[in-house]
Amino acid sequence: MTEVLGFDRRALALLATVVLLPAAIFGYGVGQRHARAPVRERSLTASAANVLLAVPARWQVVSSAPPVPGLALAQSIALAPAGKSAQAGLLAGALPAGESSPLPKAFLAGMRKLPATAVVGLQEVQAYRYTKFDLPGYERTLELYVVPNPGGQPTALACYGSSAQAPDLPTCRHMVATLTLAGQSKSFELTPEPAYATALATTISRLDGLRAALRQGMAPGSAPQTVHALSLRLAGAFAQAAKSVRSQQATLATGQAQAALSAALLRARGAYRALAAAAGQRDEAGFALARGQVDEAERAVGGALESFALLGYRQ
Repeated sequence: MTEVLGFDRRALALLATVVLLPAAIFGYGVGQRHARAPVRERSLTASAANVLLAVPARWQVVSSAPPVPGLALAQSIALAPAGKSAQAGLLAGALPAGESSPLPKAFLAGMRKLPATAVVGLQEVQAYRYTKFDLPGYERTLELYVVPNPGGQPTALACYGSSAQAPDLPTCRHMVATLTLAGQSKSFELTPEPAYATALATTISRLDGLRAALRQGMAPGSAPQTVHALSLRLAGAFAQAAKSVRSQQATLATGQAQAALSAALLRARGAYRALAAAAGQRDEAGFALARGQVDEAERAVGGALESFALLGYRQ
């Protein structure tokens, strides 16, 4: 019986080594210091995707700005100092609803690696802040803030500059830090919970330890009956992990990611069951098909773990 297909490198690395820890949390005072800028001039108010922004008079609405590859915003607005969007600016708009992480899959697909994540305190809400982007073809400094909206579209605010020292970036950060909500009833807690993180990390670590041990017995040339037995044990391990994940009390921040992880684990259970059946029947065609299903399912597990990293739970 041929070996089980190798897995997507990034997904496998997450599955194999994930240890979820709370990301650094910045309180409102720190957030203010981070975003403070010498803005004393008269300001205007701009509205975009459920938030209101106090905009310095020197900044203007512009018709276009340098696009961020893969980042599609609805109800969007672009602002730039003196109307010159090539050097620096702010993009604001709505992200798609119903995603398992604050950043859309289409945007993540274009990244070489995940950005750095932090939870920051703004004037009225907490938000996710993403920095250190590695986007092919995008050479500017980018700081992306996402304000979740349960049951609706999250709001994204992107500060960009020609470099990390772009003089207008502090002003952009200040506008984001002092935003107010419009059309959204309330904010909610985004701070990662250590107990939840520990329980999830324990589940994934236990699964990966067993998975690594059992997969060693499924090397090339393994007897079909061996592959059959080990695949059934792996199916049981993924089922138990899904049960453990479902038993955790999800928060508003983690609910969609938890549901996606549970579904991916159950999908892997089904794929390993199919692999076991094909091995037991000596069905080469069925075995090849099941190998592909295992590959796709474990990539989905990796993607779900990436979602937790983007919620502030990181390796």
